[in-house]
Order: sequence, then C-alpha cells, then structure tokens
Amino acid sequence: MIQRGAFLASTTAALMTGGLDIWSPPSPGGLMRILISSDRAGETPRALAADGFFFGGKRWRGTWTIVGLPSGREGVVAAMELDTYLCGVVPLEVSPSWPASALEAQAIVARTYALARRTLSRPYDLVITQSDQRYGGPDAEAEPTSAAVAATRGQTLAFAGGPASVFYGACCGGHTADAAAIWGHSMLPYLRGVPDPYCAPAPDYRWRRRVPLERIRAVLGSRVPGDISGFALGEPDDSGRPNTIDIFGKSGRSSVSAIEFRRLIGADVVRSTWIRTMALDRREAPLEVAIEGSGRGHGVGFCQWGARFMSTAGASARSIVGYYFPGTSITGG
Repeated sequence: MIQRGAFLASTTAALMTGGLDIWSPPSPGGLMRILISSDRAGETPRALAADGFFFGGKRWRGTWTIVGLPSGREGVVAAMELDTYLCGVVPLEVSPSWPASALEAQAIVARTYALARRTLSRPYDLVITQSDQRYGGPDAEAEPTSAAVAATRGQTLAFAGGPASVFYGACCGGHTADAAAIWGHSMLPYLRGVPDPYCAPAPDYRWRRRVPLERIRAVLGSRVPGDISGFALGEPDDSGRPNTIDIFGKSGRSSVSAIEFRRLIGADVVRSTWIRTMALDRREAPLEVAIEGSGRGHGVGFCQWGARFMSTAGASARSIVGYYFPGTSITGG
C-alpha cells in the first residue's frame, strides 16, 4: 500500500488541454528496475536455471545488477517486464480471493503508479516496500491476480491528455481524502475526496486505540505545553479529517498537524489521519489517551476495501477506478 507518491508535473500541465485525451502511455514492454536490497552485505545473487535469480533467501524474477547507492552501500536491482513485476505486487496489495474486477482495478492503478516512477535520476525505479508498492517476487504470485494483470495489459489511467498521478490505500473510512489537503500539492480535480459508502464492512472502517499519555508526551517533546490537560481536534477539511491536533497544558496550547501526529505515534496505532475523537482518560493509572478514528492509510485516491465491495455488488474495473478518480479515462490495452 502506497504511503505517498510523487505528482507528475506533466499532469498539471495537461490540464491546459481542456480534457482532450490525447496521451498514449509508455509501452508495457519496457523493463522496470526494482531495488530488492539496499545493502547486499557482500552477498552475490545466484542465477537460477529456470528463470530469475536467488538472493537473500528468496527467488526473484528478471536479471540482477549490483548498483552503488548514495548511502555508500551496494544494492541489488532486478530488471523485469512491467507486468512480470505487477504479478508480484497485486497479490500483496489486495487478496487474490477478492472478486476479479477489484483485482483488475488494482492492477490498473498499480501499473499507472509504476510507470510514473520511471526515472533517470537513480539506478532503480521502485523499491519493494510500501514506500512504493510491495513486491514479493514469484513466491507471492497467485493465479487470480496474475490473470487480472493479463486481463488489463497495457491499461493505465490518464487525465486531460496526460498520465494521471494515482495513490491508493487500504480503507478511506467513508470518504476519500483531498490530496491538496493532505499533502499541500496543487489541486488536481480527480484527487479531490469523494464519498465512499462501499468500504463500511472493512476491518478498519472504524477503529479505537488507547495510547499511554507518557508515550505522546515523549514523542511530541518540546511541543507539549507543560503537563497535558487535554486535547481538541482542529478544523476539519472537506472530508471531515482534522487538519491539526491541539494539545492543552499548564503553559497554554500547542498544535501539531494530524499527519505529523500519526507519523510520530506510529501508523500501526493511529491507523489514519481521520481522527474523530481524542480524549484524556483519567480513570486509568498510568493515564491513557483514547483515540477513535476512521479508515487505514492516507485516504487519497483508490480505496482497496471500497473496491472490493463495489466489485461484489457487480461493478466493473472501469467503473471502480472511474469512481475513485473521477474524470480520468483508461488508455491502452
């Protein structure tokens, strides 16, 4: 699952074309360069007789290259066809047991994201963690997700004559987030939040956590205004997500952005920035803070659980991605 991606400058420029879909996506036959290790620690990949190579206790697709990295360490890069890469991505991003149209929608979004990450500024295009898209190699591949990749071969999302910048997460909590509000980028019409009634059955549609007050005090450091006496949610954005968390103490009030608060406390605890309530519970010793929220992830763009339940209701892959990225079109294939 993508935490955050890079907007394409060409997407903003494409708004000047007035919506005419004149862009053709890059050929799906080009090789993707995947950084499978940022430190080979002296290990040399070993070619396999059938296909790919063995490194770090796992099989990998493609051909390997050892590259120098800015850290001073040597990394290992696997070069492979785009759809070969996607076959090891889609089953880690969504369950292969999900309906076919949800898998196909995920494949289209993942392909669009991968192509946007091609770059000449470094010796690889993507990493194998959720900083980009999780990639697990041949051991992660599954027949239903590989079939979804094949069924959507070459299909990507475009907007106003250029490639779309896409993002996705596990569960939006009932309304996708506005990318401009979350990350402060220029407004893109197809990345404004949309209501999403479909993900309501998802495991993290609503969540509750209790966090020791001392943990919050420790991670916020100097931003804590003395002994903490309470919390309040700042003004919400259009989706309902608070922009800030206000902290009250003996020496006044301070604020931290909801995004920064989640990062500091941990995404495993604060599942999303859509915090609905936050209160100091004085009944427990040591003191705890009760937090309730909606969704899992940044909430921008494609909601994976929403796509699953749209698919269950009979929606096609085309209608699913069109719902989460309104105004875009599917090109290629």
